[in-house]
Amino acid sequence: MRRSFFLFLILLATGYPISAQTTTPTMEPNGTSPTAPSPNPSPSIQPIQEPKPSPPPTWSDGFSAGALVRFRPEMKYNFDFNRNTNDNVDFTGQKIQFFVQKEFTKDVIAKVTFQDSRLWGAEKGSLTGIATANDGTRQSTDVREAYIESKNNFGFPLHVQAGRQILRYGDERLVGSLDWTNVGRSFDGLRFKWEDKFFSSHLFVTSVSERHSDIAGNTTNFGVKSQYNTYLDCPYNGTKVCTPKIDAQRQELGDSYFTGFYNTLKPSDYLHIDLYYLGLQKEYLRTNNSLVLTTGEVGNPNTRAGRWDVLHTYGIRVTNKTQASKKALQAIDYSFEYATQTGTTGRNITPKWDSFQTNVSLVDPLTSTTYQQNLYREKERYKTFAFGADIGYTISKVRMGVAYDVGSGDPNRTDGSIASFQNLFHTNHFFYGMADQVSWVNMKSKSVNISYATESYGTFRIDYFAIEKHKLQDSWYDLVGNAKSGASTESIANNQYDVSQVLTENGTGNNRPVSMLGRSLFREVDVKYNLPFKNILIEGGYSMIFAGDAIQNKVNDRTVNANVYTNQFSKTAQFAYLMVTAQF
Repeated sequence: MRRSFFLFLILLATGYPISAQTTTPTMEPNGTSPTAPSPNPSPSIQPIQEPKPSPPPTWSDGFSAGALVRFRPEMKYNFDFNRNTNDNVDFTGQKIQFFVQKEFTKDVIAKVTFQDSRLWGAEKGSLTGIATANDGTRQSTDVREAYIESKNNFGFPLHVQAGRQILRYGDERLVGSLDWTNVGRSFDGLRFKWEDKFFSSHLFVTSVSERHSDIAGNTTNFGVKSQYNTYLDCPYNGTKVCTPKIDAQRQELGDSYFTGFYNTLKPSDYLHIDLYYLGLQKEYLRTNNSLVLTTGEVGNPNTRAGRWDVLHTYGIRVTNKTQASKKALQAIDYSFEYATQTGTTGRNITPKWDSFQTNVSLVDPLTSTTYQQNLYREKERYKTFAFGADIGYTISKVRMGVAYDVGSGDPNRTDGSIASFQNLFHTNHFFYGMADQVSWVNMKSKSVNISYATESYGTFRIDYFAIEKHKLQDSWYDLVGNAKSGASTESIANNQYDVSQVLTENGTGNNRPVSMLGRSLFREVDVKYNLPFKNILIEGGYSMIFAGDAIQNKVNDRTVNANVYTNQFSKTAQFAYLMVTAQF
């Protein structure tokens, strides 16, 4: 019985037909018997085919190219809110980009992007008819990107990118490409990137300025050997004389570096958390020859000549806009960001506790001039913060949003603390008004917006901004973070009690009593429409800006005597543009 069972298993394994009884073979329709299958049929013999040799690689393997052409007419009207001056501006800017990229392997690529940026009619030559508009008097062509990237090194998702590259992080409030402008921004440096599904970490070191030239004729724009001719700064209205100026910032700046450690935690597609550190280190040169460096640094110990300006920025960002183009998977989208800054400016100043101004007279050994030096010194330090919040709700094709932003200001710019937030290398065009009248410095911005996106007819959006000063005593800061001294009411030394009037055209200058300072900078209404058509994007925008009391009280200066007081304030400014971009 056991042997029969094992024989049954063997027959079953070999595929031998097993039947409990003998069956009559079926007949074919023509009456013939079918051929009985062989228990072990012979396999059919296939002819051996020689493998085809792969074609040799060509230069076009892994090669790609593309281009961008963009032109944008712009108009700015009455941006100083003064009816007695003619500061209206209109021009057409053009940007052309051409890039080539070579993928040597799936993990090693190189990319070069050439860019030409210019204004229509800005170069002479076409007026005479002898030469074209591109007569070589001024070059506007440069390299926007030029880098090599090696991916997945040592078997890990570790990428290394070296060369000229574009940095974009978060909402680009602190580090961005600034592509809205006619030129944009790039960085020369080295970047290490760890890219994982749940974690991303970037470490970069870039050079902002180099003080030394090489031996082959590549000269630097910075450093003690730099020579800069003066240029004439002329007002728009032509009623004031032109004043000669030099680029003192470049003359006194040495080696400077911008570093960062930016990390993104990605626990899900509904939440990303950014934690980052950004460092900006700037060296200020010693001044040993006033004929070469005329920056007023000679014999002045109050300046930062020969010292380093070191700014540390720490921040956190929380958002659910995790998809492409900063989209969210939920109906409610949000983004919150907070940053704080510390560090030293490199200046040693009179301490704020020395109210008696304990000064002594010293003599500069180079110029034999006498200057005042305080017996007590303290380092000037950065103590700033900034916060931004953006919340939106989408119903079908309509999104409604609100936003609140604040960048700290400095109530006293004569003490040992810099409290005005430093906006670094931002792209702020989308956050504080399309007319780009303010940066993330000494400001509070409250805004609401509504947009409607269609499938075939583009996107329409309206924004309303109410922007005021964070500290009344501080200045109004423009798009790049420079103080617009004299454009709004301010008090450099926090003048608390003085209420006297000065019988001059300039009143009390920029040291008005706090009781006479305005808070509101302006209100702004933006209307924007963009229409994609194949590879072309057509976009237009219009802004109305209404000045507040901080600007009005400076244009119509209330601190001057009625005999010289004039009513020259004009409340409304306007901005408009039309932009056409083609990519292929």
